[in-house]
Amino acid sequence: MHAVALDGPGGPEALSYREVPTPRPGPGELLVRVRAAGVNRLDVWIRNGTYPVPYPHVLGADVAGEVEEAGPGTSGRFSPGDRVVVYPGLSCGTCAACRQGKESFCESLGLLGRERWGGYGERLAVPESLLFPLPPTLTFEQGAALPVAYTTAEHMLSRAEVRSGERLLLFGATGGVGTALLLRARRRQARVFAVTGSASAAGALLAMGAEGVYRRPDLTPLEGSPALPERVDAVLDSVGKEALPPGLARLRKGGRYAYCGVTSGNQVSLDLRPIYARQLAILGCFLGNREDLRVLLEDSLKGGWQPRIHRTYPLSEAASAHRALDGPHLGKLLLLP
Repeated sequence: MHAVALDGPGGPEALSYREVPTPRPGPGELLVRVRAAGVNRLDVWIRNGTYPVPYPHVLGADVAGEVEEAGPGTSGRFSPGDRVVVYPGLSCGTCAACRQGKESFCESLGLLGRERWGGYGERLAVPESLLFPLPPTLTFEQGAALPVAYTTAEHMLSRAEVRSGERLLLFGATGGVGTALLLRARRRQARVFAVTGSASAAGALLAMGAEGVYRRPDLTPLEGSPALPERVDAVLDSVGKEALPPGLARLRKGGRYAYCGVTSGNQVSLDLRPIYARQLAILGCFLGNREDLRVLLEDSLKGGWQPRIHRTYPLSEAASAHRALDGPHLGKLLLLP
């Protein structure tokens, strides 16, 4: 089969589109014909060596496709031709967290495309337990947008206990996770004030439901947005270092700060006194649980929302997609084998 493989760490040019052996489904696994695969910041960190992997290696944690073949010992729940989406968390399945349906808290949690070959190829062998039926309301491209960004967003909103009418300050609003947070927060009828480093995206963010859009890092209103509230109920952050000080300063007493990324840096100097004095909660969030993906898939059947896709690329142009991830984009970037 054709795939995009890595033979060692490097820049986008290290991604090699070539023939590799077609995987075979082992016990309890299914062979999936990949129809769409998402591009994530995780892929960049693996590609540049931040997360070492054995080589050669195939990236890709976001996968939607069709079942082609079942390995021995599968349940028969899926048949050839079934449309599926893959949950990307590789958990042990036996620890207390896994038994409680909190796979993202598993101490041995791995990721598709990191601990095992992922979706940057025409086919993928994957444990049956990771597959969900892809509803008819979603295309393959929309399905592949969900597993990392939208599952993470749903997990963050649940952990931060976001409720209808609450005011949310969203940092990093234009990326895959950022647009997912905006759309899913609006689905909960929360009020979203979006912060972005891309002023040109302000109009689109307002059209997606943001109540106001603000320039990063000075929080200047854009496109006629109202003044930012002095206090918000929760902060949602995929940026890290740059967002933490202004985000904490805007939280009301008892407010919640949920973050899932550190694209602007991971080392901060922090005054701890306001955190306990104002009884603030800081919530680290990583991926999400199978239940979060199930909620997203079931909610798609109700209509009224769709994942935001910025652009698709042929699989052979994976290097271009990786370069685009570092540029301005509004939503998910996808590869189509």
